[in-house]
Amino acid sequence: MDFRQLEYFRAVVEAGSVSQAAKDLNMTQPPVSHAVAKLERELGVRLLERTAKGVHPTQAGLYLLSRGGRLVADRDRVTETLRLMGEGAVGDLHIGVEPMVINELIADVLAEVLEQAPGAHVSLSDVTPDVIVEGVRSGRFDMGCVPFGPKQFAGFVAESCERYPIMKIDVKLAVPRHRAKEHRPDGKGWGRWILPRRLEAFSGMPDLAEKSLKDDASFEVLEVSTPQTAVAFVAAGLGVAPVTRRIGEKRDSVVLLEPPHWLTSMQATLIWRRGAEMTPLMERWLGATEDVAARRRAG
Repeated sequence: MDFRQLEYFRAVVEAGSVSQAAKDLNMTQPPVSHAVAKLERELGVRLLERTAKGVHPTQAGLYLLSRGGRLVADRDRVTETLRLMGEGAVGDLHIGVEPMVINELIADVLAEVLEQAPGAHVSLSDVTPDVIVEGVRSGRFDMGCVPFGPKQFAGFVAESCERYPIMKIDVKLAVPRHRAKEHRPDGKGWGRWILPRRLEAFSGMPDLAEKSLKDDASFEVLEVSTPQTAVAFVAAGLGVAPVTRRIGEKRDSVVLLEPPHWLTSMQATLIWRRGAEMTPLMERWLGATEDVAARRRAG
């Protein structure tokens, strides 16, 4: 039994005759008659009562009309869902994102994707970069976004993950307001730096700070997991920290200064597992990320 046979059978019942059903279907009569007869043979039961006044469904035919209608409706729903999946308009997408990148980029990307594809279900996990890499490599995340450029990737990350650099994120130096007038262009003399913890998967700010401030006797490090935590500690007067403007400007007790020359911009990079399927919804997410980044650069 196939869907075409079901559609022809329904057309015959609704028309009351094979000849009228063929006209309604813009067909000749023999193919319609053949399809219904073949359906009866395959099912081993008579579906139509043929009389001089036309045809009527038997009890088995009525049952098939009820159940077959649901099958056809299910087929149509499945077909439509698959079409929308092919357009990246529906489906599930699991993204791992570092919190700072959410503030600078991903929140706007999510808004754009959901506007384009309201039927999509996007699950965002705000986690640290090492957790993102583990999630992408294991398949728990379809994609991830980290604040590191490809040159900062450890070998095992570069080998297992595809990467697509999206945009640079400017860094400011957050200092307590009472220290805002201090001028330290080389970064030395600030004392305690509040920095993200060192990661096996990426080289970053801890490495830069340690290399650049190795001759600074006042230099010490307080490790944190997220930039938001760093800003809170700066506000409490515990030290200085590299942050983005969007995160740092939310605190009245924190002032944002230009960073020392060695503290360069971060690079937001989209990653996904090498060899994994790039689904249409993943492609939509990538396209939306590119669009948002382009508008940021233009603005």
